[in-house]
Amino acid sequence: MKIGRAANAVKQARKDANMTQQQLAFEIFESRESVSHQENDRYRVQPNISKYFAEKHNNPWVALEAAAEYTGWGPTKLDGEFVDLHRSSVTMKTREELTEALEAIESVCVANHPKSIRDFDKQHLEEALLQAIDAIVALTQYVAVICKDYGFSWIKMWSKHRMKLKSRGYVK
Repeated sequence: MKIGRAANAVKQARKDANMTQQQLAFEIFESRESVSHQENDRYRVQPNISKYFAEKHNNPWVALEAAAEYTGWGPTKLDGEFVDLHRSSVTMKTREELTEALEAIESVCVANHPKSIRDFDKQHLEEALLQAIDAIVALTQYVAVICKDYGFSWIKMWSKHRMKLKSRGYVK
């Protein structure tokens, strides 16, 4: 049986933290068996493990993988054969994806009612959406890698962002 991405992320995060399953279980107030079940994909990765690694080890990958598994969508850690997650490579790729997304967004008009859009324009709009998703994924990699490499807290950065949204009246 193929083990899921979130399960692999937990196992890797635990190993990166030089912890045994027993030590992790003690930290998150669960049994070692529960940790084992989550690492071996018998249980879904629980939010408390995701939160633990983000807060205590500045590792957002477990949470990103778990969220994507729960929802079936969203950014995950890029880990393919041709991915380079060095901070300079991630920065350059993020710039490229942002430029492509902006160009694609600028090439379509969404001022008209959605029912009046032509098939040709709808194809361009779909491409703009895909480019925007590429940018979201690139930005997620960028923030995660830069936080990790330079010691910025992933959690604190998102908390600051949330406070900014609240202060501007964008969220309650």
